[in-house]
Amino acid sequence: TGVEITMTKTPSDTTCELGTTFKWKDYGKPIAEPKNGWLAIKDFTMVRYNNQYIVYLTYTPQAGGFLAGYMDPFADFPNAAAAGQYVMPNRLPGVAPELIYFTPKKQWVFTTQWCGGGFCYTTGTDPTKPTTFNATTQSLLSENVTANAPIDQVVICDDDKCYLFYADDAGGIFRGSMPKANFPSKFTGTTRILKENDAAKLFEAVEVYKLKGQKKYIMIVECGYPRYFRAFTATDLGGTWTPIANTININTPFAGPKNVTNGWSNDISHGEIVRTGYDEYREIDPCNMKMIYQGLTSGGDYSKLPYRMGLITRIP
Repeated sequence: TGVEITMTKTPSDTTCELGTTFKWKDYGKPIAEPKNGWLAIKDFTMVRYNNQYIVYLTYTPQAGGFLAGYMDPFADFPNAAAAGQYVMPNRLPGVAPELIYFTPKKQWVFTTQWCGGGFCYTTGTDPTKPTTFNATTQSLLSENVTANAPIDQVVICDDDKCYLFYADDAGGIFRGSMPKANFPSKFTGTTRILKENDAAKLFEAVEVYKLKGQKKYIMIVECGYPRYFRAFTATDLGGTWTPIANTININTPFAGPKNVTNGWSNDISHGEIVRTGYDEYREIDPCNMKMIYQGLTSGGDYSKLPYRMGLITRIP
């Protein structure tokens, strides 16, 4: 017909390779400080929902120790400093929360550790209103598979199955799965999938995400000391996880003091890569990678470490 048509990709269609080297720029200071006389805020989980960030966390009261809490929703990261911080209602047990929206059953699933000796979950209807979460929790894991208590759980699903990943603070990463139709429920028969003899090389705070536009996944694991993250990739959540070659130690980490500029923290510790949404696929965008983390500038008693919320942005 003589009509010329030109097609271009919109930004939302763009797919970026993850790459093998990482550099980050810090916000330059904490984006949120503890309120209410608390000593610390840490162990953040975050989703983007209705154009706002929803954050649940662990906080440290003046007496020390750890309890679950949450923040008021905020529109963008500069607004995090003004967001209120609160004790989790109903005194839901556990710390180190994780949050997803489970699409098949149209319910929010909130998981924690250190509840009844392992991991627990509860469900709710509105992440902006923690009182909508059921005050009665259920066990997420049926067994302890190591002499060390399991720590830092995360749940992610594909089209067919849901998977539980967690660490053991002793150099091991574990995985379990169940049919997606059965979730949320109790995982059984979890097995170790990664092992280091040096516990500091695979420590805790495991997180798993799907890469946008790709049949590929990334796992990050906190190591130390000081705290930094290693990274692994897989093409199947139930498959083999391969280390990203240039993220194997503290000198060339996925994210750590050695590859963060404008930094204020001694550690890049337990955090969350900013997800594109909030559902069970836990998708992140390699074209635009940001990560919130717990940081600090001094040491001392672990139960009273003064963690704050930090933010780093990947430098292309």
